[in-house]
Amino acid sequence: MTDAAAEADALNDPGRRGSLEIKHKAVEHLAVLAARSTDSVTDRHPGLRVLGGRDLPKADVTVNGSRVRAQVVVAVTWPSPLAKVAAEVRAAVARDLSELGLYTVDRVDVTVECVSAEAAEEEGRVQ
Repeated sequence: MTDAAAEADALNDPGRRGSLEIKHKAVEHLAVLAARSTDSVTDRHPGLRVLGGRDLPKADVTVNGSRVRAQVVVAVTWPSPLAKVAAEVRAAVARDLSELGLYTVDRVDVTVECVSAEAAEEEGRVQ
């Protein structure tokens, strides 16, 4: 057997193939993107940016092997049913993290930290 053939056989061995590792921060980022894509979730948090606060949504994930738990904090626009929005965020985060095919999502906790009374954008208003 030639060296090239031996190397090809070694690469076909499942134990010698590469692996995929997704960093902890990447999983948090995916959870934030999933929350942000949910209707009625906003990144507006009046006053907190001025005071040095954090941007929302925010996620903190715990990865244990192939199991994930997430804590997500969001701001929601007024008037939105908070329980419905929280359930939609929970479902979006669980779905997006599960679609990676690497993780089983055990739990997603959602906290609504702020209800933002965003002014509706008015275009073409004449006075």
